[in-house]
Amino acid sequence: MHWGVDFGWDGGSGGLPIYAVQGGTVVNVGPASGFGQWVVIDHPTEDGSGTTVYGHIIPEVRAGQRVEAGQRIGRVNPDSRTNGGVAPHLHLEWHRAVWSPPGPNRLDPLPLLAGALFPDEVPPTPAPTAQREGLLRLRAGRVRATHPAEGKPMTLYGIDISNHQKAFDFAAAKREGFVFATHKVTEGDGYRDPYWPRARDQMREHFPGLFGGYHFARNNIDPDRQADALLAHLGDPSIPVQLDYEDTKTRGSIDNMKALIRAIEKRGMRVFANYLPRWYWTGHMGAPRLDGTPPIWNSHYVNGTGYASVLYPGDGHAGWAEFHTGAPPVVLLQFSEHGQVAGQSIDVNAFRGTEHELRALFGSAQPKGEPMADIVEEGAGQLHPQPGRLRPINRQQNVNPSTRTPDEPWPYDIWCDLWNESVWDGYDIRPEYADVPDEVGRSLVALLQTVAARQVRIESKLDQLLNRKEGA
Repeated sequence: MHWGVDFGWDGGSGGLPIYAVQGGTVVNVGPASGFGQWVVIDHPTEDGSGTTVYGHIIPEVRAGQRVEAGQRIGRVNPDSRTNGGVAPHLHLEWHRAVWSPPGPNRLDPLPLLAGALFPDEVPPTPAPTAQREGLLRLRAGRVRATHPAEGKPMTLYGIDISNHQKAFDFAAAKREGFVFATHKVTEGDGYRDPYWPRARDQMREHFPGLFGGYHFARNNIDPDRQADALLAHLGDPSIPVQLDYEDTKTRGSIDNMKALIRAIEKRGMRVFANYLPRWYWTGHMGAPRLDGTPPIWNSHYVNGTGYASVLYPGDGHAGWAEFHTGAPPVVLLQFSEHGQVAGQSIDVNAFRGTEHELRALFGSAQPKGEPMADIVEEGAGQLHPQPGRLRPINRQQNVNPSTRTPDEPWPYDIWCDLWNESVWDGYDIRPEYADVPDEVGRSLVALLQTVAARQVRIESKLDQLLNRKEGA
């Protein structure tokens, strides 16, 4: 039996807009088995009561958001690879109170639609009640399929996998609406995950530009040996690396962690995120300052098991709180180890932001507007590392930050910030006494072309440069 009503249109419904049946609060958004992604709205009594479910869609709202009757909440997902494997359509359910399994508490949603208007229709007299002004308007030729503003922030969900899940079905995870994925590569200097080569190829196919591999750090093993093992098994040094720093057998330290990050990046790999649970940072490291380390992937588990979008505790959850003032941002949150994905119970994670920002984190974002590589090259090409200090910008008048004029589009102080943040692990080193070891003296231009296009925190400094350039 099919517990709900499907809405579609001959000739294709992909991309058509979806509107809320009644006013209420969005309680679930994101991956749901069989749907790809869904939106679930709880309707209080004053809005008509009950719960409505919208499946096989691309959500355009966030959990906890208040929506009104007739407000756009998403669009029909046109891609059968990510919509649950179906022809594009909307699956609508109405539940008597809260979400319920198939049975007597699921109601026929069609009565809710009687009298519902299309966006271009004039309401009859008397006007329909607020409850009936809502629902999905899927009438081809009457409704123009529009997309939300580019870069609209959302909660995006991802998975991290290891040998424990064996030959994991990444295609199924993609169909269920997950956006990004990582898989274990190595641990210490000896263990190489036997499923990594397969996972790498599967993720490259199903999560292009939004996948990575992770290394589980062992704090009692030389960082260089660990980095060598990672590079050997990774297979492609351009794949972004997630450092998993939570070795409970050996106490961690900020120096050890930074040494491992430097060893990995010295070999041409890039650490895009540092999986560092807050409990480990406080209980096993003494809560040191994390200035200059990569963005944080925190873990803070909720109770229960189920769909990731149901388990997710919300964007205001304590797991998103910064570790300390000035710490790298918590960009990813692992909120459960019991998410139901592709028939398995696994770790599930959330990212708050736009897909472009997520791609920037993974290093696959295409710069908007003026090519970022050109911007970086123009400014960074004037800086050259040398043993003992950073050389000031090479121009006719060698001007320091305190005396530069508005005519100088590439302020020395900001480029030194970029250098220190990306090459020197972000230590707060003033340029007048910075020591730059020979071994990290790689081409600044090439390095910044890569890092600036990939790291959100550096993009903000580039924005400052552009603003100054435009205002000069």
